[in-house]
Amino acid sequence: MPFLKLFLLPIAFFYGLVVFIRNIFFDYGIFSSKEYSVPIISVGNLCSGGSGKSPLVEYILKLIDNKAGLAVLSRGYGRDSSGFQWVSEKSIVKDVGDEPLQIARKFPDVNVAVSENRNNGIQHIIHDECDLILLDDAFQHRWVKPGLNILLTTYDNLFINDHLLPFGSLRESKNNFKRADIIVVTKTPYPLLPLDEYRLKEQIAPFFHQKLCYSYLNYLPPISLFSENDIQFEGKKVILLTAIASSQNLYDYVNSNSEIVEHFDFRDHYSFKKKDIKKIIECYNKIDSQEKLILTTEKDATRLALYESYFKDVSIAYIPIEFKFQGKTNFNELILKYVEQNRVDSKVPRAENALQTQGGYYFRYRIGRTNPKN
Repeated sequence: MPFLKLFLLPIAFFYGLVVFIRNIFFDYGIFSSKEYSVPIISVGNLCSGGSGKSPLVEYILKLIDNKAGLAVLSRGYGRDSSGFQWVSEKSIVKDVGDEPLQIARKFPDVNVAVSENRNNGIQHIIHDECDLILLDDAFQHRWVKPGLNILLTTYDNLFINDHLLPFGSLRESKNNFKRADIIVVTKTPYPLLPLDEYRLKEQIAPFFHQKLCYSYLNYLPPISLFSENDIQFEGKKVILLTAIASSQNLYDYVNSNSEIVEHFDFRDHYSFKKKDIKKIIECYNKIDSQEKLILTTEKDATRLALYESYFKDVSIAYIPIEFKFQGKTNFNELILKYVEQNRVDSKVPRAENALQTQGGYYFRYRIGRTNPKN
């Protein structure tokens, strides 16, 4: 396999050359990045998928107290539609994508939209009296110039150790991390040792203007997908069902508390088919135990909700996650300071008080229902 991977090097070289020329055109003004009077915060990464962008977007949404005029714009990966669309609690996942729908259900007071053309999407949004926009996964979308650029990189796969697609997972050269204002290392071990924190800072070597923060994902008690029942999975026989970019951390967590009988691991944003559901339920029925459970992710639950009738006699739940910071970080202050200085008629909480709420935020709601429950 390593030998075969060498054949990808020429492709990675030409891909990198095209991206390099594109970035040069933006850097020298041949291509122009559009600026808006509305403050824009971009959350993105250099690598493809799996860094925790959407959980961080949710964290920022919870951090900002006044959600009137607040909007989230996503590409809407995995949707069957195209163009600009508003996302509501009643939207269909196939039309808007799993992550935008998840955000819309958790934050009904926030305007959520999808558009592969971010400039077109922003222009639609600002007509709706929006005064702050969060762009989900837009680090490479240089046609828009955000006021605050947040770059995520995972602890186990730092962008500095990665390579360009398709040989590695980098979307563009690692040197372009210089465009970021804040760099967040995600999925770090908890607690993060001072020596580890020092090593990360030395490896990434942020510029003077950049702030380096460290975060981790905290797994919360499972929530039943279609009922009001509380779910316990400790000691049970579990079928793990995932369609995310990286499932290893979740697998390790579930496996440390239960026995994973089978892991159905699909590609990121996979649209489940009837034959997949039937195969999963068949595997569930073969488990010779009453203490059994299907566990999935919160994102995948939005797609599985379409098959409620198939899970009538099946115990299935999703595991919520909360995005939390650790170490010497002032992420909350940085976000709130930007919002206070740029948002019109801002009513965000004072930055000095925000540190008291630093940590993760948890939203309990039923995926299959129209109205979420906080």
